[in-house]
Amino acid sequence: MTEPRDNMSRRDLLRGGFLRAARRAAEAIPARLTIGASAGGAGAGSAPSSPPLPRNRPFPVIRPPGAVAEVEFLAGCTRCNACLEACPHDAITLAPPRFRHAAGTPMIDPARQPCLMCEDLPCARACEPDVLRESLPRRIAMANLLTCNCIAWQGSFCSVCAERCPEPGALTMEGGRPVIHDDVCTGCGVCHHVCPAPTNAIAIMPLQSRPAGGSRQEEESRDEP
Repeated sequence: MTEPRDNMSRRDLLRGGFLRAARRAAEAIPARLTIGASAGGAGAGSAPSSPPLPRNRPFPVIRPPGAVAEVEFLAGCTRCNACLEACPHDAITLAPPRFRHAAGTPMIDPARQPCLMCEDLPCARACEPDVLRESLPRRIAMANLLTCNCIAWQGSFCSVCAERCPEPGALTMEGGRPVIHDDVCTGCGVCHHVCPAPTNAIAIMPLQSRPAGGSRQEEESRDEP
């Protein structure tokens, strides 16, 4: 008598679990349908949905010095390549297709060739669309020192980045170790380009924002006494 009761108990347990799972699935279907209908219907009393993510948010790009804000840059740049041709150090290249809507526009790739920050900014002088301007800050990126990769910070001697940095006071040696001074650094990428560490110890990151340029007429009016 004991074994039949045990067998019946197991059958009841399995049957009960299956029925409960089926019941939960059946109850979930109307709920999903209700949610879908309320989301698609106008004036439905559903909870407010999250705002859609922006699809045309500017992709961070390291631009030549004097670049206006990215939205203005993309709207005004004609992809004429005049700045690229004017650069005496071949530091300006064209953004590849993976940069989406910025593809084909001028950029700096420090791993290929850093910007040497010419005093007279021939790239800005050659820019007819006026998206590169001599009057705007020359800072083009942010340089971050990765001490875990730096030879000097790991106990050996190396001062290549400080020796080659073209901006006085931007990268100094302190206690035998390189230190980047953000308030002076222009982000030109020379330190990244010359770093001899097995894994590059300096990361060059595009600026998240740049100052708006406004029109040339507005700029000239501000300069007038």
